[in-house]
Formats: sequence, C-alpha cells, structure tokens
Amino acid sequence: MVQPDGPGGERHWAPEVETAPRGRLRDIKGEKLGVLVRYLYGESPYYRRLFDRLRLTPADIRSVDDLRKVPVLTKEELARDQAEAPPWGTAPPITHELWSREGWLLTSTSGTTAMPRAFRLTRHDRDLLTWLYCRAFYAGGIRGGHVALNCFSYGPFSAFWGAHLALNHMGCAVIPGGGMDTKRRATFIGHYRPTILICTPSYSLFLGETMRQIGQEPSTSGVRFLITAGEPGPCIPATKVRIESLWNAQIVDNYGSTEVAPAPLAYTCREEAQHRDRPVNLHLTEDLYVPEVLDPETWEPVAPGERGVMVCTNLWSEGQPYLRYAIGDYLTVGTEGCECGRTHAHVIGGFSGRPDDMVKVRGLVLFPSTIEAVVRQVPDLTNEFMLVLATGAGGLDELTVQVEAGAHVAAARYGELGERVREAIRTHVGLRAEVEVLAPATLPRTEFKARRLTDRRGKPATPP
Repeated sequence: MVQPDGPGGERHWAPEVETAPRGRLRDIKGEKLGVLVRYLYGESPYYRRLFDRLRLTPADIRSVDDLRKVPVLTKEELARDQAEAPPWGTAPPITHELWSREGWLLTSTSGTTAMPRAFRLTRHDRDLLTWLYCRAFYAGGIRGGHVALNCFSYGPFSAFWGAHLALNHMGCAVIPGGGMDTKRRATFIGHYRPTILICTPSYSLFLGETMRQIGQEPSTSGVRFLITAGEPGPCIPATKVRIESLWNAQIVDNYGSTEVAPAPLAYTCREEAQHRDRPVNLHLTEDLYVPEVLDPETWEPVAPGERGVMVCTNLWSEGQPYLRYAIGDYLTVGTEGCECGRTHAHVIGGFSGRPDDMVKVRGLVLFPSTIEAVVRQVPDLTNEFMLVLATGAGGLDELTVQVEAGAHVAAARYGELGERVREAIRTHVGLRAEVEVLAPATLPRTEFKARRLTDRRGKPATPP
C-alpha cells in the first residue's frame, strides 16, 4: 500500500501509482496478476479445476494479455457455483477457518438483476477497501473536517461500510442515516448541518424536494459535496446541473460491483467534476483492477473508442479476487490525459447501464439514461420519469415516457408540456415516443437504485 496513512500530495492520495506512466501501470498489473493466479490455483477449488480443464498452469498467465486464455465469469456461473456448494461456492480462495479468524464482513449483492449472492471479506480486504475509498474521495476534492450524512442502509453492502471507514480515516465524522425515513433525514440536515451527503443521485433530488416540503432550503443547508453511486446521473449534464443547483454543492460519483469491485473501480476527479457542459468522465483504478471492454456476444475486445461491456479482474482482494467477472455495464474507455494528472484510463461519459436496462425500440438501442439526459433539461418537469414499453397495434413496440409536471404548472398546460418533451426526445434521440404528463408526486420515489423501465410487451394491457 502506498501512502496508507495519509495523502502524498495536494491532488493525489497515492501519486506514485495514480500518476504512473502507462507502461509502468501495465507492469504493476502483470506483477499482481502473477501473484493472484498462483494464489487462486493453490487455494480455490473452482480455479484449480478450471485451469486443469484448460490445461493451464499459473506460469501461463504472465501478463494482462494472457488473461484472454481464461473464460469470462458470468453472474449465472457464479450463482450456479454457490448453489452447488452452498453457501459460498468453490470459487472463494479462503477457508472457513481463515474467515473465522481474519474475517471482517459478509457482503451481499442487492439482487436487482439476479438472486442475491453472498461473499466474505477479510480484515486485509477492509484495509485495502478503506484505502481505495480514501483515494477516490480525495480525488473528488474531499478533505478532512467534514461531517457526512450517509443515507444508505449499510446492511451487508461493503461500499457504505468502506465509505464510512475511509471518511473517518481522512478526518471526517459520519452520521449513519440508514435507519431513518426521508423526512427524518431532512430534519437531521437542518439540525446537524452535515457538509457531505452520501446517497443515490435520484434520492438526492427526492431528499431536496422533501426538505422544501418541510420549509427548509437545500441550497443553504451547508451541504458542499454529494457522494453518489448506483446510477449514471452525475455524468449526465442535465441531471448534474439539477442536483448541484438544488444543493449548491459539487457531486462526485463512485462506481463498483459487489462481486468483483467492492471498492471504487471508477470515480470522479475534482477537475472532471467541474464540467457541466458535457458528460463527465470517470477514472478507472488500473493499478488494482484489470478492466476490459468486451463485446457481450463474443467476449472479444472491442476496438479502441468503441462501446462494450465491463469485464473486470480484482487484483487486491483476499476473499473474492475473481478473474474476468462480467459486471456487464456498457462503457467506452479512453486513455487521453486528464487535467488532474492521473494516467489511468477513463470511462468516457460514465457508464450507460447494463443489458438488463437496455431495450430496443423499433431498431433503436435505448438506455433509460438516454431519455434522462433529455427530460432533465425541461425546466417545467419534476425530477421523476418512467419509461413504459408495450406492444402496440400491428405488433410494433411502443414507448411511453411518463413525466411529472412541476407544481407551478396548471393542468391546462399539460398537453403543451407533453408536446415539448415529445419533440425534445424526437430531436435528441431520433425516436417518436408518446409522452404522458402526470400530476406532481404521482411517480414512485426511492432511496435505492431507481428502476426507470417497465416492460409490458407481451402482457395484457392495463385497464383504464
């Protein structure tokens, strides 16, 4: 660990690795990968069987290029391994004895795209996870002396425990707000004046809306930073502007995956966070992960600058260092330099979403984030929207975009507002969609990842 106790410079927590030449980064990954493969072959029954079946030895994986000899690990394969050898499966390289002695946390997926899967992290993992969060937060401009309100319910989700520990390590206090409802959190903000909020982007808008309902103003609450995760909003200019204007604060994003990246795989640097006129890029943590951008059909690398899905190898975890796990979010990667001086590759414009979020409407591939970038630019709408996909006359797919009018908009203007949104979608997305304008507070709010798509194709129509 470089700079385990504190930052090594004004901009970088660990400048030795964060600003390392790309050739050196490649060597670092290769060195760690060699150690990891020997560890897995010796301690993981799953990987020993896999390597023996492929007639590979640890000596055959000497660089990141050699990783292509190992097949991609999908969530279905991981779930099947756990189902056949419950509760942990045969892939983890740690024993029950080591876990009993050196364990830190049982962590679990949220179950948004499959049945929840549980994993074990050790004290070694806790220390590295804390250090990685320190690096990400420091990159985004967080320094000591803040008070943070963490709106997530921690439960078995390592990210929020890691964020808590990292902020403490950096010299910040944390208010755990997971057991509160939204109105109580809003009241806490007014009483205790936290300067950092940790939540999803959607929830930051809902929380600000709730504050106004109880007579408080988010923009004067003293919140200076919002640390968010779980949704692409902070990289979408229109959403970013809405959130930052509402709170008069800077928003920074953190991206990971419970299965393979419990600490930030990607994050916002302070320099990128200043942009409001274009999608924001995220830095990848290349010294401790091997990220790959692959075609989801062939699992072959896409050409530089093309969009593919994220496949990741964890180089640092003792409890769950999987090879080539298919996280599945769509992204495009670039390696151009950044004003912050970090040399690690970046995700251009952030992550689009997973295949589960992607729909094809009359030949056009569409993510909810694409519509979000349009509707969040319309000032007379609230922050909520929903996409409803159904089968229309003649068997064609039909998309309806549900939005809410602002409280100041008279019902007589809903038709004109809907036409404005419809035209914006046609102009910016190239898609003709129906737009349904609803009254304020009609659509659901959530503190978790917002589900923006309802697919009713092939289902009976909902009666009026």
